[in-house]
Amino acid sequence: MTRGFDHLKLSKEDAEILDQLVDVGFEIDQLEYLTPEDQQRASNILKMLGLLDTYPVEDASGTLVDATLARIDRYESQRETRMQVHTPELETTKRGFRIRMPDLISVAAVILVAVSVFAFISQSVRSKSIANQCGTNMAMVGHGLFNYAQDHNGNTPTEEASQVTSLFGGITPERTDAQKLAVEGYCDHNHLNCPGHGGEGRGFSYQTQSSAMWDAMHDNRNVLIIMSDQNPILHKLLTNQQYDPLTPSPAHGQLGQNHLRDDGSIGSVPAPIFGGDLIWILDGKNRGFDIFLTH
Repeated sequence: MTRGFDHLKLSKEDAEILDQLVDVGFEIDQLEYLTPEDQQRASNILKMLGLLDTYPVEDASGTLVDATLARIDRYESQRETRMQVHTPELETTKRGFRIRMPDLISVAAVILVAVSVFAFISQSVRSKSIANQCGTNMAMVGHGLFNYAQDHNGNTPTEEASQVTSLFGGITPERTDAQKLAVEGYCDHNHLNCPGHGGEGRGFSYQTQSSAMWDAMHDNRNVLIIMSDQNPILHKLLTNQQYDPLTPSPAHGQLGQNHLRDDGSIGSVPAPIFGGDLIWILDGKNRGFDIFLTH
């Protein structure tokens, strides 16, 4: 490293005096409490700076000045361009503004996309809200079943499901009777329906089995689902139409279907399958464990 400018370095004392001169604007008279030695140092520094002021310097080149000014003008122009807000869809006319047709189509397309996204989000939020209210209603029915069982030696209300006798080979099965809960004040009538159900008939479907199967499932503690959203293929089953057993309940859009278990808990499954069992149809193969929900 070169040491050609070491002689220009200030001593610690000179540096301190220079800092004090800077603080008072190089007005030496403003410095207070200087020793004679510090006074001399301050005078010497001012003399040195005075020599720098009188040092001859060549005038700046005219070309350099012009180039510098041109660069400043270019920078200012670019900055103004960046800060401008362009509205290409507006065209100035003598009577005001006119929207050009291609730009109008673009604006309409953007609005259409925005409306579609908003509608999708709104529908999703609405479906979620309906599913939550549906679960709340089911929980109230479950609470009513629990209280009813306590008042009736552990038994829950059932009714004959004569509408589905043909599916049981002529035997009339029994189905959970939630209507009786509402009639006797164990829950409210509005708890028996899902807000997403169309309102025709019963809003929920209930576990439906023969008396013997009810007893067998209770003895084996296999009754896991006692109600759910309405079975969407029951009518097709009864009229011998083609059906898909994986058809989801339409009450909650694409969120699947809620169900109430015999322990009082509320669950939701995206496909109508629970424990490997299809809940919309009567399983004739595995009679030890079956869930069949009707209304």
